[in-house]
Amino acid sequence: MKDTNLNGQKNNMYYHTIINKKRFNMNLRLCSSQPLYKNNSLSFFQNQQRYYHISNIRAINRIGPHNEDILSVIIGSILGKADSKKRSGEGVRICYRQSIQHKEYLLWLYTFFYIRGYASNLQPRQYSRTIKSKKGKVYYGYEFNIFTFRSLGWVHKMFYKNGKKVIPLNIYEYLTPLALAVWIMDNGGWANYGIRIASNSFSLKEVELLNDVLISKYNLETTIHKIWKESQYSIYIKKQSVNNIRNIVGPYMHSSMLYKLGLDNTYSSSFNPHTYI
Repeated sequence: MKDTNLNGQKNNMYYHTIINKKRFNMNLRLCSSQPLYKNNSLSFFQNQQRYYHISNIRAINRIGPHNEDILSVIIGSILGKADSKKRSGEGVRICYRQSIQHKEYLLWLYTFFYIRGYASNLQPRQYSRTIKSKKGKVYYGYEFNIFTFRSLGWVHKMFYKNGKKVIPLNIYEYLTPLALAVWIMDNGGWANYGIRIASNSFSLKEVELLNDVLISKYNLETTIHKIWKESQYSIYIKKQSVNNIRNIVGPYMHSSMLYKLGLDNTYSSSFNPHTYI
């Protein structure tokens, strides 16, 4: 199938993914009552995913299709802290990194991908980073990469230009509630009875596009704030829309990230990385 994408035009691979979602959900329902591990073997669902995504398959042969939820988490992550890395002649992999304070959230993301066959059984690794501008202060965190997929090339092409992250003109089509939740878990924060989403790496025009999507697609009251750094901006969801955004993304949030919505971890999330929505 031809890989068309970008700038207002939906990608055919995305349509193919949505068409296949019902089939994936049906397969999940068939095995949802099964434990993740039974007699030291993987469940039916995991076996099906591993068949396509086992680690010794060449990346160029990993071609999907990808479930809508997989794409939502990937796209929400790219809007946030994750990076898409293009590997010459092979494909694209998504790289995840979080500070040690957000270890639980990173493990949640890893579990989401691992049980679907998108990551190896190697646990996320710890890393350290020394900041020279802060007198050599050392920061610690955890990171992992998903497998390289040839079929994620269109995602990389859509979100990167000359090695820099950009916002595609058709972001409206891809900013699902799950993608929005991941974006907020990555870059959101509770501030003055509202929610601020950092969008520092994007131009004002791109931030305005994201802001317009939040208004038109989710009926949120928002504003754009210029931060102290030159030519950098954030999106602020006003307190009048807090209950609305909680209803939209709350079911997908990891408990350790609920504080970003002004909630404590007693809020009950219905999203589980072991199941599809």
